Amino acid sequence: MKRALLVALALLLAGCGSAPEPVDPQVRQQLIAQVEAVKTAALANDRAAAESALAELNREIATAQAQGKLNPDNARVILAAADRVAEDVRTIPLPEPPAPVIVTVAPPPPAADTGREGGNERWEERQKRWEERGKNWEKRLENNGKNDD
Repeated sequence: MKRALLVALALLLAGCGSAPEPVDPQVRQQLIAQVEAVKTAALANDRAAAESALAELNREIATAQAQGKLNPDNARVILAAADRVAEDVRTIPLPEPPAPVIVTVAPPPPAADTGREGGNERWEERQKRWEERGKNWEKRLENNGKNDD
């Protein structure tokens, strides 16, 4: 892959100077710099960076052509070489997904007993109070609320 990449990049650079009309020197330098960015990323097996650099190269080619600084023949040659490089870049394996993060959630601590007695005794107290309140409520209903205990 690296050999094909270097050949495609050489064609890309050669394409900038093979046109009948000269390429703007500033555009040529920008394209060369962008090709170097693609090359560096590809040789480092950094697929994301190589794809990003190729996208930027395509934008620069389109901009230069729209501004009349790069003739269509040169643009076609460079884009064809960039497409060949893009095919090689797609063969670079994608990075492995990150290892899953395992989160362990501890159960909440048991509620502290604020009463003087143990937890079961406190529960029994509450249950008795509810029963007493229920009985008082039944008495009031029987007396139509006339008995205020």
